[in-house]
Amino acid sequence: MNQRRDLIAIALSLGATWAGPGWLRAASAQDAAGVLRIGMAAPNTTLDPHLLSNAPNNAVATHLFDSLTVNDHASRSVPGLAESWTRQDDTHWLFRLRDTRFTDGTPFTADDAIASIRRATEIPSAASFRTYTRSIKAMSAPDPRTLLVETAAPDPLLLNAIGRVRIIQARLAGEPSAEFNAGRAAIGTGPYKLREYIPGNRIALDRNESWWGGPTPWERVELRVVTDDAARLAALLAGDLDIIEAVPSGNADRVRADPRLHLISGVSSRFVYLGLDQVNEVSPFVTGPDGKPLDRNPFKDLRVRQAISLAINRQAVVERVMEGQAVTATQFLPSGGPGTDPSLQPTPYEPNRAKALLAEAGYPRGFRVTLHGPNDRYINDAKIVQAVAGMLTRIGVETRAEVMPWSTYAGKNSQRTEQSLFLGAWGVNTGETSNPMAALVATEDRPAGFGISNGGRYSNPEVDRRLKEALQTMDDNARNALLAEASGIAFRDVALIPLHHEVSVWAAKKGLGYVTRADQYTLATGVTKES
Repeated sequence: MNQRRDLIAIALSLGATWAGPGWLRAASAQDAAGVLRIGMAAPNTTLDPHLLSNAPNNAVATHLFDSLTVNDHASRSVPGLAESWTRQDDTHWLFRLRDTRFTDGTPFTADDAIASIRRATEIPSAASFRTYTRSIKAMSAPDPRTLLVETAAPDPLLLNAIGRVRIIQARLAGEPSAEFNAGRAAIGTGPYKLREYIPGNRIALDRNESWWGGPTPWERVELRVVTDDAARLAALLAGDLDIIEAVPSGNADRVRADPRLHLISGVSSRFVYLGLDQVNEVSPFVTGPDGKPLDRNPFKDLRVRQAISLAINRQAVVERVMEGQAVTATQFLPSGGPGTDPSLQPTPYEPNRAKALLAEAGYPRGFRVTLHGPNDRYINDAKIVQAVAGMLTRIGVETRAEVMPWSTYAGKNSQRTEQSLFLGAWGVNTGETSNPMAALVATEDRPAGFGISNGGRYSNPEVDRRLKEALQTMDDNARNALLAEASGIAFRDVALIPLHHEVSVWAAKKGLGYVTRADQYTLATGVTKES
């Protein structure tokens, strides 16, 4: 009876309707009818595909909206709504568009692409897509199926960048985000169309039978938001979900022991780091060891930033907190990746040296700080915050851990006065380092698309100069050399404190497969029925 009550409770918590003893049999019937139920670890915050660029929003949008190019599982650019393209010279690209329609029957044209890119560039946002569109100078439509894009300067990453911008109908470009969330403007050319959206709970989708990519195996898809790790796993074990993302590291053995289930894993491009306030003269969540305000911001001193980094036992985080589902990070990508500096080594765990640096910087008794982070966004995010807070406290930086839901944290993280020390992460989805560098450590210049997610407002002219030169260098080797130089400068200056790269783990019913993605998106189009 207790087990039966537990199953009912799980079902009701996930939005199921109790229909007596036949509930589990009904779930099996749903499977046979082509219904896929995915357990999502983090909530999306909008159905507006241009409002806020973050992984949960972008993953959900990919089900409804297409982009001109598509970034595949390895972040390579492949045809999307643009079936082919030609680079006419260093600043002119000609795209040939597909003959396809939106789910309301309206033909897709170049005007829709132009309106979408403009909207994504101009819409006010705390996490703008302008970082991907900043190089575009002009767009024109020679005919409905041809798009000409002119960049202000050579942009070697244009194909990858425009793959971030989802295409909506031009007639809806002036609609507010509320119209997308209500479903009235959520009309795309994607593999699915919206049936129901309950924010923070679930998104119900129906298959787009006319999708240019061909009908998917799933007639209906339910994206269910289950932020609690234990509840998400319990729902899979109970048969109420078919596949879940972000399997709790401590529960992988439970999945392996169940003959109905299996694990799917892959190293992601997600870079997890600590950000530090490097702009305010007095930082909002820093005080002296006696609790009284300090007259200066300690994080503006390189020695203090180095001390914080030396205080962190990264191997312990990887082995104990992440339980092996991570690899230690030195920079945006593992060494050897395009645009990385091979001379950067993992920061050693040296608490005594950290204390000495603090004393040298004028803080022999340390200071107090609050470390902020989300509790439902990254793998073991709240545990990471707690572990790091303990490590910093041991060197005399008395650290209070404060975590909150992603929906709240994302907004605070975009405000320069809201945090002094914070946990962040970035999916390096271009497969090289210019994108995270432009977003996270470039000097803030929002109109130009730089520093969009630079929460600590770090600024270094030497990093900026090399980055901007790299972004106009079409030769891969020369561009990557410039990016490597910029990476070396930024991380030796402790622009950010690297922690680790996540290993992503999904769990699914036997008979279901999934092609793991570097960007960690969980897409219904990637879930396959295995023979």
